[in-house]
Amino acid sequence: MNWIDGWFYDLSLATHHFRPGIGGDPVAVIAMDRGSLDSEELAATPRVLFGPVWAKLIDGLVNAQVKAIGFDIIFSYSANRFPALDAQYDRGFYDALARHHDRLVLARSARQPVAAPVEAAVYDVDDDPGSDEPAAIAFAELIPDSDGVQRGVSAALRASDGHLLPTFSAALLRRARGPAMPNPLLLAPAAPLEAIPTYRLIDVLRCLDRQPAAVTDAFSGKVVLVGSNLPEEDRKRTPDRFMREPQMRLAESDGCRLGRLGASHAEGATTPGVFVHAAAVQAVLTGDLVRPVPLFGRALAAVLASLCGSLLGFAVTPWLAVLGVAALAAAGFALAAGLLAFGFWLPIAVPAAAAVGSMVLAYLVRFLVEERRRRRIQHAFSHYLAPSIVDRLSESEAELRLGGERREVTVMFADLSGFTSLSTKLPPEELMAVTNSYHAMMVEAVEATGGYVNQFLGDAVMAIWGAPLPDRDHAANAARAALRIVETIMRAKGEADALGVPGYAVKIGINTGPAVVGNVGAPRRYNYTAVGETVNIAARLESVPEDYGCRIVVGPATAAAIADRFLLCELDWIKVKGKDDAFSVFQLIGEKSGTDTAELHYPAQYGAGLERYRAGDFSAAEDIWRRQAEDYDLGSAVSAPSTIMARRCADLKSAPPVAWDGVFVKTSK
Repeated sequence: MNWIDGWFYDLSLATHHFRPGIGGDPVAVIAMDRGSLDSEELAATPRVLFGPVWAKLIDGLVNAQVKAIGFDIIFSYSANRFPALDAQYDRGFYDALARHHDRLVLARSARQPVAAPVEAAVYDVDDDPGSDEPAAIAFAELIPDSDGVQRGVSAALRASDGHLLPTFSAALLRRARGPAMPNPLLLAPAAPLEAIPTYRLIDVLRCLDRQPAAVTDAFSGKVVLVGSNLPEEDRKRTPDRFMREPQMRLAESDGCRLGRLGASHAEGATTPGVFVHAAAVQAVLTGDLVRPVPLFGRALAAVLASLCGSLLGFAVTPWLAVLGVAALAAAGFALAAGLLAFGFWLPIAVPAAAAVGSMVLAYLVRFLVEERRRRRIQHAFSHYLAPSIVDRLSESEAELRLGGERREVTVMFADLSGFTSLSTKLPPEELMAVTNSYHAMMVEAVEATGGYVNQFLGDAVMAIWGAPLPDRDHAANAARAALRIVETIMRAKGEADALGVPGYAVKIGINTGPAVVGNVGAPRRYNYTAVGETVNIAARLESVPEDYGCRIVVGPATAAAIADRFLLCELDWIKVKGKDDAFSVFQLIGEKSGTDTAELHYPAQYGAGLERYRAGDFSAAEDIWRRQAEDYDLGSAVSAPSTIMARRCADLKSAPPVAWDGVFVKTSK
């Protein structure tokens, strides 16, 4: 439970008239308390040497006709191993365990198993073969709620391998041949846990010597748990924390004093762990169980509370709505307390939170719809879609005007390859769905690196870094986005090809330089974009990867800005349509930190071929590039330019140019 439901649950249990105790007292506890340990008979004996004491107790309780005996004590030692003692010191204890193993349950924990001789003593040759441990050994771990209060006890614990491990309480119930234990069991005591009949260990031992009949009267037909109630050992916060602590009841007869103990450590607000197990066993044996309201009921309560909160938020003034939700929460708590009397628990924190949240949300909707409908930000949305643009608008109305400013930016054009082919094979609706899914991958990569998706151009995307938000590292961020786009889209295409469904490849051009960024359009409708030669060249570079068999081509300014962190390979001098001067273009291979040795050496060898190519030595260039294509197995995204350039050299050899300047001229966009 969360702390709100837990606190109210514990408070509800403290209201005694809601939950009267039923079914008598089928469980008793024998406490190893401070008085017992300091008694004349036990003071001189360390607890690790209590073997004879436990043997006497087991035999006496079995003679008293108890149903089962549970030791909430981990016997992880063997006194027979102490050099100063008789090697058979614990023989009587082991014999008692062996004689009565069918009525015993011994505690262990995940980190602390019982000693091997103890395990051997309780081993049942008929029932235990094939089991990891004897049925007389079970796990005593208790897992509290999130607020640290122990309100539930599990019937089994799940191991890391998925195997279910029996718990101490569930094993005791099986030994007592009682009903099966719910999993988990919700503790709902009608009285403090320490009100379970509890007796001092030393008193029971003395009565076994002086008046065994008194022991029979106290324990006959019961499940008996033995454990410590010392203030410093194994104490839990339990749901009886708001109940009045029980008082000690004394009973003496012919020198046999078998009185019930009261609270062991009242000022500590905690309960010995043995009483948690005892309460779980008692709840099952008496049928005094509380079950959470089924999930459907809890969901229905949350939905109804949410509807009521919404109606209050829409219908009345804020103060009346707050009072109404408070009354609704109080009614919910009253309902939960009433259901508890019938054995059901309704967690009310979620319905109460749903009511409050729905009321607040209703007022927010009212505020937006009725009072803020014509705010300037809504007008701004008619012009802009990018969140970064909207943020700027909210800071300055000067942004809502035509015009722009000159700024250094990086522009990327990313085009989905194969659009024309797919458009002839797929219906328009399916084509749009496939295209949009690939656009989403590109947009995610752009926005993750601080870029701005300026527009969609059919099957292509234009993105800008450095505007509208300033970005000192805009070239590197654009390069990272391009690498991420190639990685995600080519992976998606590989998966699509494997399934036999349509998919796209991608080619990307990037350029860096000055551009005018701002609002372009008409007074009643405009768009934030970038214009200038930098943008035009980036658009031309978008088709260049197709000429060289690679995925990403960047211009010279971009290459200069990122060369210290990214692995680049100069591909060629090119002249694009609309620009008279030739310039170098570069293949973007990856970040230097993530490239291997083969990739690091690739640009130098390619450059050697490029040097001979520009000098007009086509045979030498072809030879270098063909060897490089054979030597490197880096995939088409990296090594394909070598093959393409070798082919170009072969063509130039067969038909030598009249005048050679080493420039590749693109005649199309």
